[in-house]
Amino acid sequence: MGDSSFEEELRAALSEQAWSAAIDSLATHWVALTQTNQALLLEVINALPAEVLADNPRLVAAKTYVNYLPVSGDRRPLRFQHRVAPVPRGLLDILVDLTSRSVSSRFQGNMAEAVALVREAHVMIADVSDEAIASIRPVLPDIRLQWAITLELGGELIDANRAYERTFDEALTFDNERIVTEAAGSLALNYALSGNRGVAEQWLSRQPGAGRETRVGPAEATAVDTVLTAGALARALLAVNDLRFEDAQEALDAAPSADIDRESWAFRLFVESALARASGQTQQQLARVGATLSTQPERLRSSGLNGWLSTMAVAELQLALGDIGSATQTMSQLDGVTLPAAIDPVRLVRAWAALRQGDARGALVLAAPGLSQTLISPRITVELLVLVAAAKLELGQIEEARGHFAAAIDLVASEKLGIVLLRLTASEQATLLSKHRPALEPRMLRELDSRTSAVTAPPAVHLSERERVVFRHLVQRRSVAAIAAAEHLSPNTIKTQLKSIYRKLDVNDRDGAIRVATTAPHLLA
Repeated sequence: MGDSSFEEELRAALSEQAWSAAIDSLATHWVALTQTNQALLLEVINALPAEVLADNPRLVAAKTYVNYLPVSGDRRPLRFQHRVAPVPRGLLDILVDLTSRSVSSRFQGNMAEAVALVREAHVMIADVSDEAIASIRPVLPDIRLQWAITLELGGELIDANRAYERTFDEALTFDNERIVTEAAGSLALNYALSGNRGVAEQWLSRQPGAGRETRVGPAEATAVDTVLTAGALARALLAVNDLRFEDAQEALDAAPSADIDRESWAFRLFVESALARASGQTQQQLARVGATLSTQPERLRSSGLNGWLSTMAVAELQLALGDIGSATQTMSQLDGVTLPAAIDPVRLVRAWAALRQGDARGALVLAAPGLSQTLISPRITVELLVLVAAAKLELGQIEEARGHFAAAIDLVASEKLGIVLLRLTASEQATLLSKHRPALEPRMLRELDSRTSAVTAPPAVHLSERERVVFRHLVQRRSVAAIAAAEHLSPNTIKTQLKSIYRKLDVNDRDGAIRVATTAPHLLA
């Protein structure tokens, strides 16, 4: 298909070096160019002479932005870097400068600085009259989208969602389908991450082309468009929660790769890890996570939402492997990190770790208060109910356990949250699920039957206080003589206590006892 009339005029202005006409056309048709002809936009903006850029400060940042777009898969910088422009002269110049500086700080992992610059931009635009804003409204969605991304990666999730909503509304007004697509997809992903499937699906339905293959402009121009990433990851995560692994992988494959969308790496890592845990590829994924983290600068992988997502992904994988000690240590990296929720996922993972260490009462202390809270998502509610049921079962409170589990099953079926049931050990699943199998789809039951948790219930062993002391010496591979000297006891007394420990642990020697300690560290408490 041939060029539209404005594209022909823009090419003519470029050919004639009529820079004023070219700049006016860029401003007027910015949205259309970003959606349908990014290659022409790139060609024109890179042709602007230095003196023209000096007279139009906002075009310096615009040039950096356009050159960062993945046009036709061309090579581009690994990270967005702000280019110092002449002193901004007008409102748009100032907003673009603040946004460019914020994005650059974001790419460097300076999240506090990036968020502060966005706050400054918000204050500035709030004090401007509607008349002053009217002329720049068509390009505001592009700017607002970057503000929303910064707030999100900075961990300001509530403000980020509000920013995405406003971006969506303004982009819709000006038929900016690229920005509509990313804003709706980002909201869907955030709600999917928080466990609110219904709202996530609503936002996915608002994306252009919902219900059919998503396209934003010509296929050759948008096959790698980063605006598609968030929606694809949201679809993948919702499919994982429903134990639809092929659908999840298909959605992941449809998303632009991490080489194209370089800021989505932690989101992708989290979703891929959820899929690996649920589909039985946990060990392999833990290795992949390590490889991915090694490619990210320390500041990027440890700060803001990226740090939270990558830490949670690692801890969940370790927990699924039954390495409770490592999972607990990994979770300690999130000490002091809070989310705007009464019961957050970090607290839940800690509660599951406590349960798997044999501390059912400690798990209840962490989890039970959430059962009376409002404003928590269906996913969190299901996690709480299943966790409390498993803890009650461990404590021998069978009827209470079954009551909590019955409430959980209703939500598992309606909200498609079969992944939570994979937390259960085989014996827990056999006890709790047997009466409720008809409530679940046969497909989900097949997955549950083939993929129960790798974690086993801690052994029902009761060591005396003195035996625990000796056991701690034992796992440190101290000799009988060394233990006896440290505890001021005779070697024969230590040998007697070791025999009792081996009998209770059902092992024959020191190595067997140490293996038990790695899966049941609560015995060392």
